[in-house]
This record gives sequence, structure tokens and C-alpha cells, in this order.
Amino acid sequence: MGRSPRIQYYGAVYHITLEGKDNIFKNDEDKVTLLEILGELKSKCEFKLLAYCILDNKYDLLIKFHNIPISKVMQRINMYYTKYFNLKYHRQGSPYKGRYKSIVVEEGEDIIGCIRTLHRIPIIENYVSSMEDYKWSSDVFYRFNLESTLDIGHILDELDDNRNVAIQKYIDNMNLEELGVKDKQKVPHELDKILRDICNNELDFNLIKSGSKKAYLMVLKKEYIRKSKELGFSIRDIGKNIGIGDRAVRKHLSND
Repeated sequence: MGRSPRIQYYGAVYHITLEGKDNIFKNDEDKVTLLEILGELKSKCEFKLLAYCILDNKYDLLIKFHNIPISKVMQRINMYYTKYFNLKYHRQGSPYKGRYKSIVVEEGEDIIGCIRTLHRIPIIENYVSSMEDYKWSSDVFYRFNLESTLDIGHILDELDDNRNVAIQKYIDNMNLEELGVKDKQKVPHELDKILRDICNNELDFNLIKSGSKKAYLMVLKKEYIRKSKELGFSIRDIGKNIGIGDRAVRKHLSND
């Protein structure tokens, strides 16, 4: 069976993962080289690098592509790094386990949540106990407002026009516990907490939870949806918690 074609369109954001047959980054110099390659190709290939995480045996990238397709960009990235790696370590052939994996992060979905996922990889893989302790992810650039190969402005400007406020919102998002299968049951509790903080009283909270369409509640619903999205919850979970569909949630967000 042939390979299924990758989804491609202008402005698409992809979470990309590529694993090595063994460790493809044997030291800091190797990791720096990959970042240098990304920096060199950014202007040539017209993409935005939104986040990254480099482990010893793989890398994860979050990239927004424009005119040049993902396949051509990734071909160049991996060709350049393979040439460097093979020359340095006196080897031949591809160091990668297979072709890269890519997932489209649709508009309106959880891009900040995807960044949090990337930045938590070193914790999950037992490299460090907190994402701030790992120097080979893009987390530090967001926390300290560092302009570099990374396009931090693309994300921070969406969080808030005030850069200091945006950085704090980013940090709040990164501090959210990554929601795995066992933690999914915590989502309604966390969303209810957000709703209670916004509501003036328990009556308004209960009315919204019961699906009331009273006009004065619309402002509270809108604020609940905005705040929940900023904190990285998915559109589906946000709507499900107050009994409305994805389309209604997106409508509230688009009217901000």
C-alpha cells in the first residue's frame, strides 16, 4: 500500500516528529547544528518556527508553513543534518528511523496546548523534573522574551497586546498539568472552577451549567470561553462543560 498524501495548505501549522535509529544528537554541538539549520532555512523556505524540543534520539517541531510545502522544507532540513551527522561520525545512510510524522493543528484548535505538549516531553521522558530545567526546548525563549530563530511574537501577540501580560499568560498555560487519559476526569472540575470565578453567584453558575439562554448570562459565557481557551483547554471540552457545541464556542471567540 502506498503512502497516504500529507495534508498541505497555505498557512498550515504542523506538529512534526522525527526519530532516529539511535541517538541522532550525541552532544550539544549536534543540537546547536540542527537549530542553525532551521535558522538558515527559515528565510529561504518562508516558514515560522513556533516551538521545538530536541532530545538525544528525536526532535519535535511546531512549524507554520506558507508557500513552500512541508515535504520540501523537511527534505532540506533532514538532508542538511544528515550530511553534517554522517560527515562528523564517519557513517553513511539515513540516521532516521523512518519518515517524519506530521499532525495538522487546525485553526481554532489548541496551538498553545500543542506547545505545552512539546515543552513537557523532557519531563515525560525523564530528562528533567520541570520544563524550565531543559535547555533544548523553546520554553526559555517565551519565558524571557528572547527573539531568535523562534517566532515567539506569533504566539505571544495572540495571547495579549501587552508583551508582559502575554508572557504571564504563556507561563500560566505551561503550568497547567498536561491532560493525559487518566487526567481527563479533571477537566470538568478545572473548567467549573473557571466558570465559578467568573460568575457573580452560584445561581448564575447553575443557570449556565443547565443550559439557560437568559440574555444577561451571555457576557459571563463569553468570558468563561475566552478565559478557558487562553488557559489551553480544547474547544470541545469548553463547550461540553456548559452544554454547547464547537460551533457556538468558536462563534463566541470570533466575536471578541
